[in-house]
Amino acid sequence: MSKKAIVIVSIVTLALFAGCTIKEKEGATAAAPDFTLQDISGKKVRLADLKGKVVMLEFWATWCPPCRAEIPAIERLHTQYGGKGLTVLAIALDEGGWDDVKAFITERKISYTVLKGSEDVSAEYKIRLIPATFLIDKEGNIRKQYMGGGNIEAVEREIKALL
Repeated sequence: MSKKAIVIVSIVTLALFAGCTIKEKEGATAAAPDFTLQDISGKKVRLADLKGKVVMLEFWATWCPPCRAEIPAIERLHTQYGGKGLTVLAIALDEGGWDDVKAFITERKISYTVLKGSEDVSAEYKIRLIPATFLIDKEGNIRKQYMGGGNIEAVEREIKALL
């Protein structure tokens, strides 16, 4: 089994067993690892270019039930706080089928930015289960991370505090 396949199987397994809970990680802030990824139109998006904005970084996949369940709430946060300085970036960790991800985005009417994930970015952020949410402050530091699905209210409270 290839390294990539092992990573995917691990993420799927952890998502199924742990994805329905939320684990909030607090502590000293750390600089968010920079990355450049493509959005669905092929445009490159660089995290460092978003300094001055609060960033909600969401690692997810179309096949992940807790991820799918959070989409309406993330869309609401994007709509409600986007004009106030929030940028939502969703990093899709689907294997292969980028066309399938694009179709999913269209079908679900997702208006926030969806990026094609990579193993390197997943490793930098130590993604072990999805959904995984990182809140990054205006200076580019990770202020909170939430591993697994659930409690979008806690995410929203932190967004309000960071804005």
